[in-house]
Amino acid sequence: MRTPLVHGARAALCLAMALFVALLVAAPIRPAHAVDGETVTRLVDLVEGWQVVEARAELDALLKTEPGDPGLQYVLGRVLFYEGKYDEALKVMDAVLARIPEGEAPVYRRSRDEIAKNAEALRGFDEYVTPDGRFLIRTKGPDKLLIPWLVEVLRGQDDAMARDFEYRTTGQVLVEIYPDIKYLSMVSPLTEKDIETSGTIALCKYNKLMFTSPRGLVRGYGWQDTVSHEFVHYYVTKKSADTVPIWLHEGIAKFLEARWRAEPGVPLDPPQEDLLARSLAADKLVTFQQMHPSMAKLPSQEAAALAFAQVHMVIDMLWRKKGFTALNALLDRLRAGMALDAALDKTYGYDLDGLWKTWKAEMRKRGFKQHPGLVQTSLKFKRPGQSDADSGEDIGATDHGIDTIKDKKVKDFAHLGELLRARSRHVAALKEYAKATALGGDGNPLVQNGTAASLLATGRPSDVPGALERVKGYYPTFLTTFLHLGEAFLKLERRAEAIASFEDALGINPFHPRVHEALAELYTAAGQAEAAARSRQALTILQSMLR
Repeated sequence: MRTPLVHGARAALCLAMALFVALLVAAPIRPAHAVDGETVTRLVDLVEGWQVVEARAELDALLKTEPGDPGLQYVLGRVLFYEGKYDEALKVMDAVLARIPEGEAPVYRRSRDEIAKNAEALRGFDEYVTPDGRFLIRTKGPDKLLIPWLVEVLRGQDDAMARDFEYRTTGQVLVEIYPDIKYLSMVSPLTEKDIETSGTIALCKYNKLMFTSPRGLVRGYGWQDTVSHEFVHYYVTKKSADTVPIWLHEGIAKFLEARWRAEPGVPLDPPQEDLLARSLAADKLVTFQQMHPSMAKLPSQEAAALAFAQVHMVIDMLWRKKGFTALNALLDRLRAGMALDAALDKTYGYDLDGLWKTWKAEMRKRGFKQHPGLVQTSLKFKRPGQSDADSGEDIGATDHGIDTIKDKKVKDFAHLGELLRARSRHVAALKEYAKATALGGDGNPLVQNGTAASLLATGRPSDVPGALERVKGYYPTFLTTFLHLGEAFLKLERRAEAIASFEDALGINPFHPRVHEALAELYTAAGQAEAAARSRQALTILQSMLR
């Protein structure tokens, strides 16, 4: 239920926005305004620090006496934008641009263009508000299928963060789900190349959670932990008034991304542990400086994955030393304006350089393991022209190509096994997969899932869990593994394990029809009528995709 290489990677503080705010502060809005520029700049700082509820309250009071003030109208446009009311914000910005001197127009125009991009991208999206009003979710087309499961994640994480941070954010939380990375590029400073290079699939920016639908990727991804990851960013930004450096932001989010379903201290998945172990041994790590200004700007998905593994374990170390009390104290000190080195020293007893050295020494003592035969995977985004129906891959399909196998003999045996399986010669295919496994081990997803497919085809479901034991741990977001396990447990009438396996598959690709077919059947048999109804509704939506 997590992404294979990079979890919910959030863009750092937007460079474009940083430059924008710098321009605003350098040249405060001071025509013949009734409201002074310092007040306007302070209100802008509140908005850009995501203190939107507070900014709105003060702004509304000022607008009662000075409704036409251009500076206040500018702030109103920014507040509306951060409230997700793009069309209203655009009208306000257009009106104020028509009235201000040309010398002030560039600052307003930058903001107007940013708002316009979001308004255009979200045109035609549907809206869903949870009954308690806490969450506003925007979707397009079949992505509404995600809502019931998404709300469960959001509510679980909201409660966990409120406990951990001893603070609950106020106001409505806006969540936007984008059909593909083109939309994410439209509404953020990231290019599509940035997104594909780093594996960025979600952001927490502009006072909202933004993530790409699993149907925007060839095989889906661990979207539930990704959304949860971005919600942590939302809390950290609000609690700290946006004063936290990117490495710390990402570390806290990575450490807490599974809180909606687990206690703190979840260990690294094998791909991340393997990558960190190898990088520590070679002393080839990503420095805090290299993580700035954004993880999304790192040169590869592997570099981004390593950076996330590192910062995850930085926060793990700090949490094990002094718990959430110290972590909250650190955020409070940063919010109060204390410099990072001073805040770290006051809280933990060392500055940033000392933290880096202490962390490296402790990580070497922990003895992270390298995992033999593990294949580092990457996210694969859909290309233009690939239909939504492509998300529903055949259960027999393997998720990674033969080129992931480096040893020629192993590759030849696996390739022959694939050819034989494609011709439904499953007994012969199993012999070739067995040869590949004997030479290369049982950690390759192609070989092991090919084996599982042929075992199912030859009536041997009881052998499937053993064949997939290692790859299940190695690749926790490898869809086909969980489909095969679900089918095997279903045939063995081990219904609880079948439900768990298909639910794991749902957490990777909820647009796979077989997932909902199986869950509807299993939930009905278990007397879980509401859950069965959700899966049947999802099937109705999926069928509409194929019309």
